[in-house]
Amino acid sequence: MAEGFTYKDAGVDVAAGNAAVELLRQRLKSTQHPFVLGGLGGFGGAMRLPRLKDPVLVAGTDGVGTKVLIAQAMSRFDTVGIDLVAMSVNDVSACGAVPLFFLDYLVTGKVEPEKVADLVGGVDEGCLRAQCVLLGGETAEHPGHFKADDDFDMAGFAVGLAERDELWGPQLVQAGDVLLGIDSSGLHSNGFSLVRRLLEAHSIDVRAPFAEAGGVLTPGQPSGTPVGEVLLTPTAIYSPVLHDLGHAGGIHAAAHVTGGGFPDNVGRAVPETLAAELDLTSWRPPPIFVWLHSLGVSKDEMLRTFNCGIGMVLAVAHGHLSESLSVIEKGGHTARVIGEVVPRGDGPAVRYRGELAL
Repeated sequence: MAEGFTYKDAGVDVAAGNAAVELLRQRLKSTQHPFVLGGLGGFGGAMRLPRLKDPVLVAGTDGVGTKVLIAQAMSRFDTVGIDLVAMSVNDVSACGAVPLFFLDYLVTGKVEPEKVADLVGGVDEGCLRAQCVLLGGETAEHPGHFKADDDFDMAGFAVGLAERDELWGPQLVQAGDVLLGIDSSGLHSNGFSLVRRLLEAHSIDVRAPFAEAGGVLTPGQPSGTPVGEVLLTPTAIYSPVLHDLGHAGGIHAAAHVTGGGFPDNVGRAVPETLAAELDLTSWRPPPIFVWLHSLGVSKDEMLRTFNCGIGMVLAVAHGHLSESLSVIEKGGHTARVIGEVVPRGDGPAVRYRGELAL
């Protein structure tokens, strides 16, 4: 009887995993790069490095958080892979490095080849947007790990490259530097535990039209767009425009606004003697944030949890302000002056003027 047991009987279908890999071979595009050595499916990914004088590797890792539960509820699996890439490459780029490659890890209760192809296809799309390579990854089938076989989770990491003397950071920031805010594309990929708590408290179905749930659609979103579709808007990827800004010069530091909002993230971009003073009247948060505030989140909590419409904050030398704004506009993003760097004194690392227009 013992000789009759198989891996498939235990819940792991190796054939389904192989079928998923074959689908990915047909779909992935970011792997087609002249620096990549070998093809998809090896034990490790290999990539040639460009020649630099004093090269430094910069790495970042992250997941998508409970945003995957919104994707699951919507049966929409082609966008969260973009979020996965964005959360790591944006961090790497905020150091002044150029993302080279990304590796993903997908774990699910049961491998469904088409679903895996959609999820990893999103990762590939994120890499294309970041102008980096999906060098490899892992898809694992863990029967009994999740409450349901079709549940899943994702994580990944990015590795970037920089010249040592071109890295950004708080050590370069000076009093009088201008703070530029680059617009976000929405909630990005943090705060979703609070979002789901709000949906539960107000009995809001993610499949219900956003307008009927009290939200206001932004231009370009069709009437009848479900709540879940609005929430699944992929995270903006800033890597290419940050690369261009690095060439233009004048960037001293950058803060990727993720979990912890402005206090935690912008606070890390200034030295202990200085503070970031943000003018909260300098931008108008998009409708999704106004909606969340209306569901019962205070303005202080909004600033501590969400990006409120600003996904990346840059500390820029005053003499480079005009050129930086021009580079950002050419890169397809919108930016504005949202504050300045001031002496800290006895105050916090991040302080505010005015109030958010929520």
